[in-house]
Amino acid sequence: MASQKLFSEFPPISTEEWTNLIQKDLKGADFDKKLVWETQEGFKIRPFYRKEDLKGKEWLLSNLPGKFPYVRSTRKLTNEWSIRQDIDSPDLKTAKTLAFEAIHNGVSALGFVISNSTSGKKGVPVQGPKDLEFLIQDLPLDDITLHFVAEERSPEIYSWLPKNKTIVGGLGYDPYRILARQGHSAGHGPETLKPILSELAGKWKHFRALTIHSSSFRDSGSTIVQELAYTLALGSEYLFRLGELGISPEIVNSQTIFQFTIGPDYFLEIAKFRAARTLWAEIFSSYSSDKGEASLPFITAETARFNYGIYDLHNNILRGTTEAISAAIGGAEVINVFPFDHLLQPADSFSLRIARNIQLLMKHESYLDKVADPSSGSYYIESVTDAITEQAWKLFSEVEKDGGFLECLKSGKIQSAILSSRKKKEENYSTRKEFFLGTNQYPNAKDRIKNKDLNKNLKSSSLPKVEGEIVCEPLPDFFAGDALEEIRMATEDWENKNQTTVKALLLPLGDLKMKKARAIFSLNFLGCGGLNVIDPGSYENSQEAILGISKEAPNVIVLCSSDEEVLSYAKEILPQIKKDSKVLVYVAGYPKDQIPELESLGVNGFLHVRSNLLETLSDLLKRLGIK
Repeated sequence: MASQKLFSEFPPISTEEWTNLIQKDLKGADFDKKLVWETQEGFKIRPFYRKEDLKGKEWLLSNLPGKFPYVRSTRKLTNEWSIRQDIDSPDLKTAKTLAFEAIHNGVSALGFVISNSTSGKKGVPVQGPKDLEFLIQDLPLDDITLHFVAEERSPEIYSWLPKNKTIVGGLGYDPYRILARQGHSAGHGPETLKPILSELAGKWKHFRALTIHSSSFRDSGSTIVQELAYTLALGSEYLFRLGELGISPEIVNSQTIFQFTIGPDYFLEIAKFRAARTLWAEIFSSYSSDKGEASLPFITAETARFNYGIYDLHNNILRGTTEAISAAIGGAEVINVFPFDHLLQPADSFSLRIARNIQLLMKHESYLDKVADPSSGSYYIESVTDAITEQAWKLFSEVEKDGGFLECLKSGKIQSAILSSRKKKEENYSTRKEFFLGTNQYPNAKDRIKNKDLNKNLKSSSLPKVEGEIVCEPLPDFFAGDALEEIRMATEDWENKNQTTVKALLLPLGDLKMKKARAIFSLNFLGCGGLNVIDPGSYENSQEAILGISKEAPNVIVLCSSDEEVLSYAKEILPQIKKDSKVLVYVAGYPKDQIPELESLGVNGFLHVRSNLLETLSDLLKRLGIK
């Protein structure tokens, strides 16, 4: 028995047999339409994968962890990563207190977000070398890595670092990110990076000058493939430009951190990290023949800003958790989970604690750090890795063919491609093809934002311009819930001004099944606009509904009935309430044959699964006089 293979008593099942069984369960429904979905990147995800799907893709399985081209990790034996936490308190003493608290509670990579009055970035107010000295004094620099998020102030921060200490970590400097986000270089470029990078390579080999931020693209609305291709193209641009300035590719790579954003596409994100290592190995090999330690990419991760909402904040904890798990399984070497409320305010002790505990649980209770490349052998992830690798390489090659990253940024090709993807995302969220819980689906309509001074938009076009500098169309910020959150805030502002709520009364009438289903749908739909939706449960007849309207005095009513019944209820109710009332009337559903007659009775709109949520709620607020 010991020599028999596991499950040898079970006969093999072919792909055709699996497919036939699924077709049978679908009862005639189209297999592709029901179970195959197409990503925004353009490739299709099937409901199951088998070993035969990896034929011709054996390269994904052939090499070991820690071996070139690093598809299976840059580490050979474990999946250990550093827990990073960024401090952005606007008070210097508080920032230092939070830093020590984080270190004493499991953080091994500490970051400081530096404020900048010129560009509008909020953060720790470091105004001179004494402030920086105070901030990092007594930090256990032998036990942690130290990082900075200073954008255009990076050279200044570097000049103030104590040169008599050994520091490990990263400066976070990315000159071309400044160009991409601001629309002009403000005097930053490879020339300003070179002296810092050269000095660090000789003095602090493990304090990296250059951080290439994929968030420049992903937090502007790019797809995963675009994020990966443009980030690697930017890396290649730095290798080329710094090479022209006399710095070897090995030195540049040793001084580079690739910081990738982690989005909500769980399995695709895992595959992205695998593809990133493989593609960078290929790109680097065109600059250097070294396939040893000098070729290793240093890849870190941070949760996506675009995927956090400002309402129903605790959903962000769940988002940060799944995103961090993707990064860990994908093999990131440092992971930073943003606090759940970071779009509203600087992180405090509680929000920082919850964010770091996500990773501590991943390590100490889920043991995700114990096994190198835990996703290896998954036919699904391996297949998606191949698809992302292929498409990202194709886009990368197009960028190189068009002159490289800088030329494509100056010409606007990168911005145009990302804008197209952004518009598609915005449309998907507005029509609820993609869910953003708490914002466009299952909202907490009672949630209110007290502090309107949001921590969202961290960039400004107020950086001083330099004569003869490089200019381009800037990449704007993108937030998944932005447009709908603006509607929520407009509703909230109106309520504060008028000291009352915007009330919507549901009128569930007729067929039990239909009125319940449409009432629940309408409750969810209108709640996304922050309306106070009243669901009475049921009305037995039209007269009862009219009494309910008189009692509640709503701004909006919604007829919740079957398509066959709704017209008769509208004829009985609307003539009696529209005479002396400005109440808006909506119908749950879309009874297309009866729409002209319903509109003649005073119906203002229809709420149904094909409704554009954003357009419908915008129009509703406009009709109510809410700007």
